[in-house]
Amino acid sequence: MLINDYRALSNDPLLMMIGGSRMSGKLADGIYQISHFGCTGYPSSDYDQYPEIGAIHCYGVCDHYQQILDKCPLLISSNRKFLITVTKIEKSNEPIEGGWRWHKWGEYIGEQKPQCEYLVDEPLIKEVFVYHIYERVT
Repeated sequence: MLINDYRALSNDPLLMMIGGSRMSGKLADGIYQISHFGCTGYPSSDYDQYPEIGAIHCYGVCDHYQQILDKCPLLISSNRKFLITVTKIEKSNEPIEGGWRWHKWGEYIGEQKPQCEYLVDEPLIKEVFVYHIYERVT
């Protein structure tokens, strides 16, 4: 099951400067869009940062958070307690050269067809989301 924990929204200004959308907030129960890559100072020891969930890896890239739930129904159907963070990566915010690369962020579970190493060079893809799934253990 997905659980709410607003500590996921805690932001580190330094991390906000190096990447990610500035938009943050709760998207759905247990799913939070954050403005950086990972939860700074969170999750605490209450959470396993790399839980074994079977169907997909606990971190990766998607087009929309619903793809995570579709590919891993355990997140909703299980009595285990999960929380998901996503960070929006927008092509329009990427530098002309370099920037965000596919292979650095885990498996891509989306529906688009990546053709280039860098998001900025993709002819059709405008945005993706980096996700991380945490499991509450206490």
